[in-house]
Amino acid sequence: MSTRLRLLFLGSGGSAVSAKRACPSILLDESTLIDIGPGSLRNLRISGVNPSRIRRILISHLHADHISDLIPFLWAVQIDGRQEELAIFGPPGFKETFQVLQEYTRTPTNFFKFPLTAHELDFGAKIENVSTCATIHSIPTLAFRVDSESGSSFCYSADTTYCPQVAKLARAADLFVHEATFLEDQVEIAKLTRHSTASVAGQVGHEANAKQLVLFHVPPPNDHREVEFCEQASKSFGNKVTVANDMDHFEF
Repeated sequence: MSTRLRLLFLGSGGSAVSAKRACPSILLDESTLIDIGPGSLRNLRISGVNPSRIRRILISHLHADHISDLIPFLWAVQIDGRQEELAIFGPPGFKETFQVLQEYTRTPTNFFKFPLTAHELDFGAKIENVSTCATIHSIPTLAFRVDSESGSSFCYSADTTYCPQVAKLARAADLFVHEATFLEDQVEIAKLTRHSTASVAGQVGHEANAKQLVLFHVPPPNDHREVEFCEQASKSFGNKVTVANDMDHFEF
């Protein structure tokens, strides 16, 4: 077994697809997919990773920019001839939404021939090596932490404004991926939509004592402001910060 966790950003943007970024999706160790926003399925195909290796999908919340490629992904792997079991986990309300998505996309009944299960996670629930907590967002949202047998740890904030519980979940994480949708001149819209600025992401990373902080969920209007994201987050984090791009790899 690998002594390091391997992470691939299939989508580093947020709110909408841009020419540069798909919406949120992270592939961990080629077996766990976290969120699957629009554009991320194409990046998965480009990556060369065999989708049959993905055994579970973790959905943080039910906004379109985090789930819109879910049904297309399931169609894709069915057409590929998938036989391996797949489990999907989401927040409260996920199972009803999953059923509605299948109905609205006219997915035929019993179309998926591989073993497929959908589950809802209460906030604070644990499954295998995954821990969760509630974030502070405009709808119910789960943050995820994954701890490997080798001792490596990863935390994903999902969408949130400043949230002490997320800092607690990410405590001493080797890699902490925190959303940063806005900058300091956009504080009011950040408050309105319950998203984080780069400074807030840096503050939460500092409180968590995370070893490495990576920002994601950059919306199209801010694609050209990566330097500002890094500067503002680094100031509150106290160390170097990275802004994720699609297809970026991390090992930790």
